[in-house]
Amino acid sequence: MIINNKLKDYLNGKSRLEFALKIGTTKPYVDRLLYFAKPSPRLALRIEQATGGQVTRDMMLYPELYATTDTQKTNNLTE
Repeated sequence: MIINNKLKDYLNGKSRLEFALKIGTTKPYVDRLLYFAKPSPRLALRIEQATGGQVTRDMMLYPELYATTDTQKTNNLTE
């Protein structure tokens, strides 16, 4: 399991419901994006636009490339 730390960091202290409405999805789906779901390329682009580029579409589509060392260690234990 890859945790999307970039999106998680961006949303820290922000309303997930407001973010979900901004990108055209639901809060439960945003929650899934944080922990295990990958968005469609179209949704990844909307996330990039909504975050002003702080979370890029590549970060969303290929989270394993942006995982931190701690996240990689945790992921290896759960696989």
